[in-house]
Amino acid sequence: MNSRLRDYLARTRNPDGGWPYLAGRQSRLEATAWAMLALGDQAAARLLLGWRGRNGLILEPSVNALQHSFNAIAALALASSDVGLADEGASIACALLGRKGIQMKDHPAIKQDSSLQGWAWSEGSFSWAEPTAWCLLAVKKLCREQSMARARIDEAEQLLRDRMCAGGGWNYGNKEVYGKSLLPHVPPTAAGVLAFQDRRTEPFVKSAIGVLEKQGPREGSAAALAVTWLALAAIQAPPSALAAQLSKRVEPAEAVGNVAVIGMLLYVLELTEKTARPTAFMLS
Repeated sequence: MNSRLRDYLARTRNPDGGWPYLAGRQSRLEATAWAMLALGDQAAARLLLGWRGRNGLILEPSVNALQHSFNAIAALALASSDVGLADEGASIACALLGRKGIQMKDHPAIKQDSSLQGWAWSEGSFSWAEPTAWCLLAVKKLCREQSMARARIDEAEQLLRDRMCAGGGWNYGNKEVYGKSLLPHVPPTAAGVLAFQDRRTEPFVKSAIGVLEKQGPREGSAAALAVTWLALAAIQAPPSALAAQLSKRVEPAEAVGNVAVIGMLLYVLELTEKTARPTAFMLS
């Protein structure tokens, strides 16, 4: 199964050393980061570092856009690689400290503290739960000695606690709109659990873990299943059934053709085969 995924990545790789979302398209940050992480590939690492701008973050040349959560994933991947790029990964993560989602006035229709600033998906937009969680994880893991880090960590944690859904876990952005509580979704909840793994014994984190344990295995999405496994494996032994479910997602994932998901699947399946933990995403 894993060799099949490796062959898929070999077929879809671009001449520049990166990977697109769909075969034949331009190389993109998220797809290249996950494929690099799965394969431990030096050429992909050099490509990503070549995309860095003056602000220290990776700017995708094909779309001329800065995506914060994908920079966080790339930083974690580079820092954990076997090609001696820990300092480069840490530098990217620390460059995220200066990026903030915009502040807004509170609105009666949306129950949240809109003054809190985490991270947005992209420049000049509002803070969302999922990119805040990924960036918080990268900053906690790689920038803890930075003088600016503590304040950013504290505010990002406040934002995520403020946005937590009523029964635990996270929606992509808000917890309540027009008086209706929003349901948690698996990907942002998994990212939140990863970001709060150092506080896993606290009740609010336990509630998020409970949501993930219940909802994660029901997911039909290969990406959601994979990130569920990553989050649970970072804090405890994940359900053994998750690995079997992930193996069943290989053929559908190939049919869809999302190369980022293929890279994510390969990374997780390699770890399950080795009975190894996802050290790239672990704080300790």
